[in-house]
Amino acid sequence: MRKILIGLMCLVAATGAVFAAGSGETVADGSGAVLRVGLLPLSVGVPVQYAADQGWFEEEGLNVELEYFATGAPVNEAIAAEEIDVAASGFASVYSLANAGCVWLADINTTGGMGIYAREGSPVVAAGNTIAELPEVLGSADTLRGIQILEPLGTAGQYMVESYVGLFGLQPGDVQQVNMEWAPAFQAYQTGEGDLCAGNPPYSYQMEEIGYTKVCSFEDVTGVDMMDGLFARGEVVASRPQDITAFVKCIVRAMDDLQDEEVRKEYTTKFYDENGVAFSESDLMHEIEDRAYVGTEYMSQDGYKLGEAWIAITDFLVSAQKITEDNAPNVAASINTEIISNATGMDIN
Repeated sequence: MRKILIGLMCLVAATGAVFAAGSGETVADGSGAVLRVGLLPLSVGVPVQYAADQGWFEEEGLNVELEYFATGAPVNEAIAAEEIDVAASGFASVYSLANAGCVWLADINTTGGMGIYAREGSPVVAAGNTIAELPEVLGSADTLRGIQILEPLGTAGQYMVESYVGLFGLQPGDVQQVNMEWAPAFQAYQTGEGDLCAGNPPYSYQMEEIGYTKVCSFEDVTGVDMMDGLFARGEVVASRPQDITAFVKCIVRAMDDLQDEEVRKEYTTKFYDENGVAFSESDLMHEIEDRAYVGTEYMSQDGYKLGEAWIAITDFLVSAQKITEDNAPNVAASINTEIISNATGMDIN
């Protein structure tokens, strides 16, 4: 139904663009081509759908088609296959950036709320804190070696898990990483599968409510304040710069609107309901506290730098042999402030 409605709106928009062009008004690139956008049913996807529902893409003369994906891995596949042009995604975006040809356009939200959890009676919890400089991190090499950890591979969950075990001098192969998406991992863990479970909002919040113990947070074990965000295929940015700039402008406008807590609560509740995401009011308040949208006020802060976290993440992935040394420079090269600067009228570093 969403695709049908968006398609109808795009048809109206395209018709409107023709009339606007005939009247001498400037309308995006004027190509009328569809801008295919992939997004996730998570906080990173909220501003994209919000902008669509407000009709802002049509106002900018854009013909936008939205497609939902469960995680970032299939988003990368769709980008590589040229099935989508732009993506609102998370950690997995780094692989598209590393493979060259993609451009990081904008940070969308901070990514607080991720952690690794253990059941009551877990030996990992019983080991307590064994790393003095990280008092919130629990566990030891002996209690971690050989255990099963449920996590979605190719995401920030894998980065978190491998960083966590690495703190104790262990290699990824010293634990069993069981590949499950966030929701199935949470469900399986409740039935007794696995020894530890990586959690992402809202499942991390629900694990805390159940009484599971957080053995570490993403930020503690990685030392990185990561951002979800927006990237696009390079050839699309090069051939349709006005369209991409107009699209980013709409997303920033949405993020500014969503700074209002009541607006964010109401719209995000609707968004999660429509996408079948179980999310309580308590979960939502946690997410609002943990995940800030990177609107114009956030970007105007001293020290803000677009895509800053990707450099540290790339260094880790090279050391973990997930990205080659030859491809690593592509990540830094992909971070282009021109589009976001033009979209906001700000000088973004």
